[in-house]
Amino acid sequence: MRHKSYSLARLTVREAVRELEAMDYDFHLCTDATTGRDSVVHHDGATGTYRIAVAGAAPEAEPGVSVSHRAVPEPTAAEAVLRLDLSGQPFVFFTNDETGRGNVLYHRYDGHYGPITPAR
Repeated sequence: MRHKSYSLARLTVREAVRELEAMDYDFHLCTDATTGRDSVVHHDGATGTYRIAVAGAAPEAEPGVSVSHRAVPEPTAAEAVLRLDLSGQPFVFFTNDETGRGNVLYHRYDGHYGPITPAR
């Protein structure tokens, strides 16, 4: 399992969407500038809009970006792997039970798992 850890950029929702598009990412883990919380922005293929989920209080909605009001899960690492495998989704955003920070676990192109965690 290859592990990435980096300092999260503090971005507005619009800035996060622009970076997501510019870098051609499937998702973008960042710090929401409004709430100061770890968040993930991604394209919602079902609605054709962008979506943001925040580990904590949800930010204000913006045109073209829906806000997830569902609580971000707090699984162990093993439970996050199971959640990813069972969901069929390309990634899972969760609050790490040890650090309390927002993390992403995704399927890498080579079939392995790719965990992304914020640097402390």
